[in-house]
Amino acid sequence: MVAGQPGVDHPATWTGLSVLPLGQDEALTARVRRESESFLHLSPPRNALGEIVPFVERDMLELSWQADDGLRSVPADAVAVAADGLWKVRVTGPASRIQRRDAVRAPIGLSAALSWDRATLVGSTVDLSEGGLLAVFRPHGDLGVSIPFPTKSQPLLLTLDLYSDELVTEVAVVRRRPRQDNLHEWSLRFVDLPERAADLIRSHVFTALRNARARGIAALY
Repeated sequence: MVAGQPGVDHPATWTGLSVLPLGQDEALTARVRRESESFLHLSPPRNALGEIVPFVERDMLELSWQADDGLRSVPADAVAVAADGLWKVRVTGPASRIQRRDAVRAPIGLSAALSWDRATLVGSTVDLSEGGLLAVFRPHGDLGVSIPFPTKSQPLLLTLDLYSDELVTEVAVVRRRPRQDNLHEWSLRFVDLPERAADLIRSHVFTALRNARARGIAALY
């Protein structure tokens, strides 16, 4: 098997990945399907449109994944395409831990709408992770008056604009933060997020983190 401890020194089987080819700015998404003595076998990486990208032999890659102690990253080379269509990649260096978080989040603004019962809030995200999001919504005159605030156990429907896709999924309220400007600032957690949706969010989050590090503000997140 690949040298080192799975999940620490390299991503373990079935781990969702961000795959960044050298010189590229957009993170791709893939998943480790199996490992052999020398290689990791990945599902063909897809871009934000869900399209499989062409394989480039000897392309240098950065593989990033969510480990127990935070976001980890390891360099790798694209070696070949296996008979079953999986990409064979070879880990070429030690893994590094980028930051410690239960769920990696990044500053990113996406259009969002939150619906339940007779109410719909419209606004945008402040930050996003595979676990949930922080969002700010526009004022709603009936909320808290004729329409009660949702409880933490109440299912809510979130519509999130991921540029190339529209994600519609169930969320729940974690907390509501008071503001002086009548806007609604809520922390929400995803409920049973589908694998495909998690991959899309991971791509946006990892790309935003790289952009944040380039601007020197990653320490805030």
